[in-house]
Amino acid sequence: MRTAHAAVAEAVVGTAVAMMLSLAIATPSALAAGCDLDELIGYQLVAKKSVEGYLDDAGREQPGYFGCVAGRVLVFTDRTGVRCRSSGRQQGLMPPAYLFARSRDELKLCVLDELYDVAPAR
Repeated sequence: MRTAHAAVAEAVVGTAVAMMLSLAIATPSALAAGCDLDELIGYQLVAKKSVEGYLDDAGREQPGYFGCVAGRVLVFTDRTGVRCRSSGRQQGLMPPAYLFARSRDELKLCVLDELYDVAPAR
């Protein structure tokens, strides 16, 4: 017959494991991307996408990711995109991008280890 202490210990261990699993599931993948999450307080993670390319000044799609340039439209693999509002130089082959939103027009994009201000690509 089990003792009351054994039952309590089993319940505590079960609760601790459940809490650790829920934290692991709820923790945004942006942690792995290296962005400063302090800058994302008040934002919500709304999408994870891969950057496939960008639109050049003539509006033609170019392959590859070379960072954000203010005004440039980044194109994702699902054929959606965002317009960069801030700039930064990076390079990557279809890097993952994490899109955060505070409102419809207040967006941030985490790519590799950089956080950019972006807007809908209207």
